[in-house]
Amino acid sequence: VPRGALDPTPPVEPVCKVNVAGKSADQVAGEIVAKLGAEASTGCVLVLQGLSGTGKGTTVSKLEMLLPKCVCWSNGNVFRSLTLLAVTHCEKEGVPFSAEAITPAVLAKLVKCLSFGKFGGKFDIRIKGMGLDLLVSEIANTTLKEPRVGKNIPTIAKMSQGEVIKFAAGAAEQMRSAGHNVLMEGRSQTLDYVRTPHRFELTLPDPSVIGQRRAAQRMMAAALQEVSDADLSVVGAAGEAGGGGAGGQKGR
Repeated sequence: VPRGALDPTPPVEPVCKVNVAGKSADQVAGEIVAKLGAEASTGCVLVLQGLSGTGKGTTVSKLEMLLPKCVCWSNGNVFRSLTLLAVTHCEKEGVPFSAEAITPAVLAKLVKCLSFGKFGGKFDIRIKGMGLDLLVSEIANTTLKEPRVGKNIPTIAKMSQGEVIKFAAGAAEQMRSAGHNVLMEGRSQTLDYVRTPHRFELTLPDPSVIGQRRAAQRMMAAALQEVSDADLSVVGAAGEAGGGGAGGQKGR
């Protein structure tokens, strides 16, 4: 906002609050789809917000299954793409990567190297500039996961929030216009910059319940890990008794 990348007071549409108390994720997702009405079949942008522990992630998974031509948007690869460009810029300039090396002018130049559209008949992010010409879908699990990218994402994310939000909003509108249902989940401070009449917030009448749910989830995860570790110990012992585990059985 201070750099002028975003409007300090975006015109936020009314938010529909969905009480998730006593409801399954299927019920919550069904309630949201019902409120979308006919637009669920023609394409829309749906934003979902709520405090941690209200079940946003699970609800998004259910919505992906219920809505036709559904796409779940994540800003992660946009930040990774900008970081790759920033690192490449520093390499070309022969300077160490640092926040000081990525001036506002440089950041603006890097953002212009990103575009969203249809490439090869599919929506994708294209990185073109700094000697690169890549499609994110083709490098998401390779180049964008390299250590030189991963370790520098926090620096780039801190300085490019506004640019990434605007990029995401534009991409979502392109997909909606093409008949896709676009799901965007996150914090209201970010989602407020996405223009759509379909805004939902998952709530619980008693905020203390959220802490109880999170504690229960952690306890369950720990219990499952203990069971898993015990199973591995049994399997390991059986393998030693059998003379080499899976490798020994292959030789039989």
